[in-house]
Amino acid sequence: MSVATKPADLAKISLFRGLRDDDLRVLGEHSELRTLPANTLLIKEGDPAEALFVILRGKVKVHLTDLHGKELVVDVRNMGQYVGEMMLDDNPRSASVTTLEPSEFVVIARADFKALLGRGPEVALQVIRNLIRLTRGHNVKTLEDVRNREELQLYIEQLKAKKGQDLPSVKRWMTAKRWVLVGLFVFAFLQYYFFDVLLRMMSMSGITLFTGS
Repeated sequence: MSVATKPADLAKISLFRGLRDDDLRVLGEHSELRTLPANTLLIKEGDPAEALFVILRGKVKVHLTDLHGKELVVDVRNMGQYVGEMMLDDNPRSASVTTLEPSEFVVIARADFKALLGRGPEVALQVIRNLIRLTRGHNVKTLEDVRNREELQLYIEQLKAKKGQDLPSVKRWMTAKRWVLVGLFVFAFLQYYFFDVLLRMMSMSGITLFTGS
């Protein structure tokens, strides 16, 4: 990538939104372009944090490793986003980052990023504002994801706790069954009643019913 095109590319990145062209030009002059294939480890958890990676093209996953060696994906970031921003606290990497598809990055060393912040309070304040805005947006998304998972879990638990007779189809069948039983009872009662009336009428008329030979 030529130096002349770097400010335009960096201006598309949310972290650098609102910065002057001169600031982006200086940052671009000290950055490095890196292209990686899919399934390539970009950042390893525990390694020294020495650079910020701006995603110009592609997609990456941010993941951790639990005590049993299982991978836990905590985030997926796309073109226009970045990874490695926690390099400023001088601590080791807190997570690993791996490309999910062929990706292209602008690599900004920690010293160069600090130099950008040192160009003036306006620059530092704008970058801080961008960081806060992006963090807030990420928190909102995370909260929505948590709520969706909680609602799904509640629905699953309700299905597990729900008895068969509570299901609408079962309720309809039970209601129909009750009406059939009521109908049979009424029919049997009426049959017995009319049979008894018939016997009384025959008795009053002197008619006798014979059964057998």
